[in-house]
Amino acid sequence: RLIDEILHDLIADNARWMHFNDESKRLDTLLREIGSMFDAKMFGERPLEEKQQILERIRSELGEHLHSLSILYSDGSSLESLRTRPKDLPDALSRLAQLRILAEMASGKVNREEEQVAECRTHVQTTHRYIQQFQPWVDSAEYYLTKRLDQSGALNLTEAKQLYDKHKEFLEERRRMALIHTNLVEEERNVADQHELKASIKSLSLRWLEIVRKSDELTPRYDKQYSSWLLFESELNSFRDQILEELERRVNSTVTIDVNKLIDLARINTLLNELRALDENIHNHTSNYNRFNKQLSDLRQYTSTEGQR
Repeated sequence: RLIDEILHDLIADNARWMHFNDESKRLDTLLREIGSMFDAKMFGERPLEEKQQILERIRSELGEHLHSLSILYSDGSSLESLRTRPKDLPDALSRLAQLRILAEMASGKVNREEEQVAECRTHVQTTHRYIQQFQPWVDSAEYYLTKRLDQSGALNLTEAKQLYDKHKEFLEERRRMALIHTNLVEEERNVADQHELKASIKSLSLRWLEIVRKSDELTPRYDKQYSSWLLFESELNSFRDQILEELERRVNSTVTIDVNKLIDLARINTLLNELRALDENIHNHTSNYNRFNKQLSDLRQYTSTEGQR
């Protein structure tokens, strides 16, 4: 009976020892696998939602492993009471201490990764807000510039002024959007592992640079167009309302005289003097006409086909 009891105890001790060894090896493998997942770049390159799902699964598994480790610690403390102590018991207890270190390291890595994912999610949300503000403006800006670049000249001064003012408003909007674009580029560094989002930012940045280039190309055109129309209208009004009206009045007063009825030499001399003065006046105003005509020629490149007519 005593031998049977001892044999029974030895079998039980051996089973406990076998279970301890098997469980410690299993936990060692699992904890190292968890740690290695975060050492590999493959985890960092995954989409954010996939990262979140993996972390939730790992957190659940790690909780189970820590519970198993706690039970193993209880088993390890009772190994001292075995009837026959295995030769490698010190090594087994040392492995148990190493398992605890592995568990702490794995838990720390999971915690850090969860913090990084939470921070990344914040940056992703911020980036999406910027894109929601920026992309519609980019679409409308491209439409505006395509329409304006295809349009040649203005119909009149009023339209030239409207185009000039509209472009000034556009440039002011562009100035405000430049800040959002800068913030978007800054956020690109914070979402480096979110490839689809990063590609969207790069695409918007390229479109932004093209918008800046085209709008800068239009700016001097509208400035020159408006100033040319202003100068033309000024020259036109001056030449028409002052010079032409005065010349027409003097010509009309001259041609109404019936030279056949001029029998007074003094009146004839007066008429001749008037004609000479009129001719000299016309000659003097030729420079005004030439300046006006030059301005008209310069304006042709800033007028629409209908405006030239």
